[in-house]
Amino acid sequence: MGWSPIPVGFSARFSCLSRVYKYFFWQGNLNITAMQTAAEKFLGEHDFRNFCKMDADNVHNYRRHILSFEILPFNESDNADQLMIMKIKGSAFLWHQVRCMVAVLFLIGQGLESPNVIDLLLDIERTPRKPQFPMAPEIPLVLQSCEFEGLKFICSSDTKQALNEHLERECRSHKLQSAIFHEALLNSSCIEIDSNISSDHTKKKGASHIPLLSRPTEPSYEERRKKVDA
Repeated sequence: MGWSPIPVGFSARFSCLSRVYKYFFWQGNLNITAMQTAAEKFLGEHDFRNFCKMDADNVHNYRRHILSFEILPFNESDNADQLMIMKIKGSAFLWHQVRCMVAVLFLIGQGLESPNVIDLLLDIERTPRKPQFPMAPEIPLVLQSCEFEGLKFICSSDTKQALNEHLERECRSHKLQSAIFHEALLNSSCIEIDSNISSDHTKKKGASHIPLLSRPTEPSYEERRKKVDA
């Protein structure tokens, strides 16, 4: 898109002052108020080793500073469901940190965990080992911007126009695919069901929720380092 002169020793990674991530999701039945209450507990500097994929070989400091964490409605809805975004700004992030934070917030939004679980996971003395839980999906996660001191990127008008045209084509293409799936959904609602055929065998039993702090845990940083050193 563009270019900017940089000082000697500049690093796109380590010279970055802050980064902004956005995570898109449908509201559904999620309790957004509880999620926002929990998200505010991330603000400030904390040890986020329980909210990342730990790399004990190369990373030894797991303290990171979250500058802001907002949960906002996006300008799109579908069948009374509201598209939402989480907007997270921090000085730096650990490996998969955002997806781990979002995953726990989803559990809180579903009423499966209390917002106070964030305090317990951030307290590494009380919770030295990360409970095992799946990360939030990667597709809705977007790195929106990176902040650098004194950098002003120069972009030609032709390049900007080409980018806008590309993004417009992508939007139209995905809207077309969305319309096709929506049409299929409408048609499927017209399919008649034979009530004489039992479908009990097709029903899946939902797994009961195991509280995060009652789950099996991963090795702590100290245990991983001892294994590496050995």
